[in-house]
Amino acid sequence: MITDGFGSPRPGGIRHGGVDIMYLRAPTDTFKPRTANGSWLSVMPDNTAALAASDGVVWSAMKTPRGFAVVIDHGPTKAATFYTHLEQLFVKETANAKAGERVRAGQEIGIIGADPLDQGRLKHMHFELWLGGPSDAVDPSYVMPGWEVVNDPRRATLARNVSLTYRPIGARGEPYPNWIRELDGKSGVYVIREPASDGTVETVYVGESHTNRLYDTLTRHFQTWRRWKGFWKGQYGEGHDPGLTYDRGRVEVAVRVTSPSVAIDEEARLITRLRPRDNLLGQPAEDDVPF
Repeated sequence: MITDGFGSPRPGGIRHGGVDIMYLRAPTDTFKPRTANGSWLSVMPDNTAALAASDGVVWSAMKTPRGFAVVIDHGPTKAATFYTHLEQLFVKETANAKAGERVRAGQEIGIIGADPLDQGRLKHMHFELWLGGPSDAVDPSYVMPGWEVVNDPRRATLARNVSLTYRPIGARGEPYPNWIRELDGKSGVYVIREPASDGTVETVYVGESHTNRLYDTLTRHFQTWRRWKGFWKGQYGEGHDPGLTYDRGRVEVAVRVTSPSVAIDEEARLITRLRPRDNLLGQPAEDDVPF
């Protein structure tokens, strides 16, 4: 639902340049009013993804005083869309479309957060529709009712491969991209995949952190020194922790930030569905044992 419409007044004679979006409160919602996740009429759960409204190229993606913000150019039309108050980006930081990153309609571009300048810190997404640029903003509420509504893939079935956005993380020695560094202090699950010898892409490892150490847990797989300090010497280490490391330049990574309470269950679902090559535990039993 739109909780604050286009053109609503602001202090200093300013008008709202877009619309604020949240979910209509349902009787079963447990989010209390006047908290970060809820008002009297609407709610916004943690870890809710912002989705691209249509196919396009990421014109800009960067941190601002009002949270992360993304602009998508939907050329060859004049339309562009603007999303802000994001607490995490799933696209590359860029300006003037230098990254050349394309997104598809419905693709997750970030996690919805709150406006840091808002005293109430109420989570919501501010959305604008431009027909040329920021000065050409129009009321999106006239076209939004006709848009397709999609289910959140993480709530429907996190293990479906199509619900995971895989991205490169750069070569050895390069700084990790911002979306990796933003995992510091968070919990969730991750999937690592790499090209197989036959030219296909193979899922090699699924992991999780339920102790708010997602950044550390993921990046240990790209620390080559681990091979020489007892973690990995051609065999699995003590405690069935393989300590496997991978070539950063060859792999792609998909990450889901979750609450600590569901991270282990989500990891188990992903292992069952994706059958990663290098996980020792959690693999589904074969129907027919060949011996």
